[in-house]
Amino acid sequence: MGDLINSIRAHPQLQKTGWKWLLFSLFLLSNSCEKPLQVDGDDLWFSDGVFILNEGNFMSDNASLTFYDPSEKRVHNQVFYQVNESPLGDVAHSMTLAGNMGYIVVNNSGRIYTVDLQNLQFRGKITGLTSPRYIRLLSPEKAYVSDLYARKIFIINPATSVILDTIDIAISDVRHNAEQMILHGEKLFVACWSYDNKILVIDTRTDELIDSIEVGKQPNSMVVDKNGFLWVLSDGGFTGSSYGQEKASLTRINLETHHADRMKIWEDIRVSPTDLCINSTGDTLYYLDGSVYLLPAAEFEEGGKIHIKDRGRQFYSLAIDPEDQAMYVADAVDYQQHGWVFRYSPAAELLDSFRVGINPGYFCFPE
Repeated sequence: MGDLINSIRAHPQLQKTGWKWLLFSLFLLSNSCEKPLQVDGDDLWFSDGVFILNEGNFMSDNASLTFYDPSEKRVHNQVFYQVNESPLGDVAHSMTLAGNMGYIVVNNSGRIYTVDLQNLQFRGKITGLTSPRYIRLLSPEKAYVSDLYARKIFIINPATSVILDTIDIAISDVRHNAEQMILHGEKLFVACWSYDNKILVIDTRTDELIDSIEVGKQPNSMVVDKNGFLWVLSDGGFTGSSYGQEKASLTRINLETHHADRMKIWEDIRVSPTDLCINSTGDTLYYLDGSVYLLPAAEFEEGGKIHIKDRGRQFYSLAIDPEDQAMYVADAVDYQQHGWVFRYSPAAELLDSFRVGINPGYFCFPE
């Protein structure tokens, strides 16, 4: 029951209604009038822009993929469906790019799609997963997949879409979940978000769990700064949780020694920050808590300052383009209709806005 409650908190759009299917159908109809995608021969058409992964509604099989070209200010919705004539699935959670391939993790469908970035055509499907969240590639033949409910890390071969092995992430009698992952050197750092407060450390040479680091309750996002420190944002849980609730916090971890310092604790227990990001110079942190907040890593004690006001919008996800530092902020509106994405300059000037799919939850930038 506890995991179900937390899943509902993670997906506020769970309530199913018949009319949202009508909205989805009307959206597909409206998109049919758009100019079809043009993929020109060997040109990497999807090399300059950003992918937006739209979760859709839980249990509704209406996730979608959007591609936006900022140079032309053109948005293409439903690109996975247009190319492959197949729906993406139930709750598209994250996307990872490596070389000329893309890997789309569809959480509630329990699968990962492999697509060719030249034309976005389907190239493979990884199944046998429980509730996959993220994929991190160590090499073309080895990758790690985190899973919310399996209580283990999957090791897969991305080239063959085959599960090679699993890593048990139990410590004593506690079986941890796995959420965000960061590869650093020969270590994989894994955040345990749901009803948990650990960052697990896995040796990628042996695929063994070698350490665990305690942070604030429910670590939901991580970044690495210019000095090689891992910053972990913890939302603290929620009111009524059987795991208990504490104030949200920000922890800094030395990636070599695994030493952790709780750098900031928010005073207001109602604060629930998410989507920790960092700029390309690795010295300024950003996060969501209603509005977009800015926090210089060297001035963490001062607290974050509002950088982009929400102005009544339901800001749902945040990302920074590593090339031009443009900030992308998604608005889920009411979690039922199609959302919006707002593109800002680093100075918080609005550059563009466009309509996307239902619950835009993840941004992915081609190299």
